[in-house]
Amino acid sequence: LFYLVLVAAIGTWLRYMFVSPVQFPIFENLLHAHSHFAILGWLYNALYIAIVYLFVKEPAKQKKYNILFWVTQVSIAGMLVSFTLQGYAAYSIAFSTLHIFCSYVFIYFVLKDISNIKNETVSLKFIYGGLFFLFLSSLGPWGLVAVVFTGLPEPDLYKQIIYFYLHFQYNGWFIFALIGLWLRYYEKQGIIFNEAISGKAFRILFYSNLGAYVLSLLGFSLPGYVYSIGILCAFAQLVGARYLYILLFTEEVKAFGKNGGIGHLLFRLSFFALLLKYLFQLISAVPQIGYPAFVIRDITIGYIHLVMLGVMTLGVLGWFASNGLIEFGRLAKSGLYVFIAAFVLSELILFYPSPAGWFGWSPIPNTADIMLVLSGTMLIGTILIFISSLKKSV
Repeated sequence: LFYLVLVAAIGTWLRYMFVSPVQFPIFENLLHAHSHFAILGWLYNALYIAIVYLFVKEPAKQKKYNILFWVTQVSIAGMLVSFTLQGYAAYSIAFSTLHIFCSYVFIYFVLKDISNIKNETVSLKFIYGGLFFLFLSSLGPWGLVAVVFTGLPEPDLYKQIIYFYLHFQYNGWFIFALIGLWLRYYEKQGIIFNEAISGKAFRILFYSNLGAYVLSLLGFSLPGYVYSIGILCAFAQLVGARYLYILLFTEEVKAFGKNGGIGHLLFRLSFFALLLKYLFQLISAVPQIGYPAFVIRDITIGYIHLVMLGVMTLGVLGWFASNGLIEFGRLAKSGLYVFIAAFVLSELILFYPSPAGWFGWSPIPNTADIMLVLSGTMLIGTILIFISSLKKSV
C-alpha cells in the first residue's frame, strides 16, 4: 500500500510538470520510474504476496519466499532511484535485470510448491496461465538487449519489443493472476464451478491473448492480414469474457457476494473495467479508430490506467479486503471513494479526445490543471487507505 502511495505521488508530480515544467528530474526519466514502479513495485508485489498467502502455508517453505521478497525489494528500490536519476542506463538496466531473475526464481518456487495439488481447478489454470505470461513478457527485455548488441538502428522494432513486454505483463500476467485469485477465493467458499464453462473461458482468453499482441502494433505499417488477426483475437476475448461472466456471476456466487461488503463491490467494479478493456481493444482493431487511439497520448494513458487502476488496483484491493488482509473502516472507505471518483473523472478526460474528434466537439479547457487536481485527489485517497492500514497493524 505504501508503494501505491508512491506511485500516486510520482504520477501527481508528473502531472505537475505539465503545468509548471522543472529542470530536475527529467520528465522522461521520472516517467520510466513511474511505470516500472507501478508494474514491478505495487502490482507485482501485490500478486506475489497474494499467491504465497494462498498456496504456501508451511513456514519452512515460506522462508525462501521471504528472502526472495526482500531481494526483489532491492531491485525495485534500485529501479526507482536509478530511473529517476539517469533513465535507461547501466544501473537501471542492472536493477531491472535483477528483478527479471527474481521473477524466474518466483515462478520456479510457485510451480514446485503447488505442483502437488491433486485437483487442478479452474483457479489454478489461470494462476499457471499468469505465470506463463510473466515468463513470456520477460523475453521482451532480452530482445532489447539483442537489438542493442546487433546494432539494428530500427526504432519501430525497439517499440514493438517494449509493447511485447507490456502486453504480456498487464494483459497476461496481471489479469490472469487476478482472475485466478478471485476464482480461488470462491472455491475456498465451497463454490464448484462448471467445468465446461470454465474450460472455455480459460482456453479462449489464453489463446486470444497470445494473438492480441498485434493490437499493440496497429500504429505501425502492417500487412492487411495482421489487422484481421487483431480483430479476430479482440472478438474472441469478448467471447471469453462472456464465459467468465457466466462463471463468476452465477446465482450461487451472487448470493454469496450479497453480504460481501466492500470487497465484492470492488470486484464488480474491477470486472466491469475488464469488460471495458476488452471492448476498447475490439474497437481499436478497426483501423480508422485504432490509429488515432494509437497516436494520441492521452488515450494510450487512459487505456493503461484503465487496466492498472480500474482492473488491477481495484481488483487487488477488493481481494485483500475479502480475505481480511485489509480492513476498510470509515477512513479507508473515504479514501477509496475519493480515489475511485477521481479515477473515473480522469478516465473520462483522457478518453475524451477520441469522441471529440469523431463528433467535432470542442476540447476541454485547462486539461493539464484538471488532471493535476485529479491526480492529487487520487494521491489523497491512497494516503487515507494506507493510514487506515497502519492503524489496523498497530
